[in-house]
Amino acid sequence: MAIEANSKDSKFRVGFNAGVDEDGKEIIKRKTFSKVKSQATNEDIYAITTSLAGLQERPLVSVSRIDEVELREV
Repeated sequence: MAIEANSKDSKFRVGFNAGVDEDGKEIIKRKTFSKVKSQATNEDIYAITTSLAGLQERPLVSVSRIDEVELREV
């Protein structure tokens, strides 16, 4: 059985430092941006993310890319 993988849209998730809790653990607030074209490069996504981070009150601490892939039998 052969499986074909077709790239779908991507997403990216950013995390911002929102301070620390009562136990001293860092609080991360996350925001996900959907409908990113799968052809977008990692460099493009990172550049956009760092530009958006400049508009935020909280400092950027993480950037993640989430690629959606459709699998089907051929």
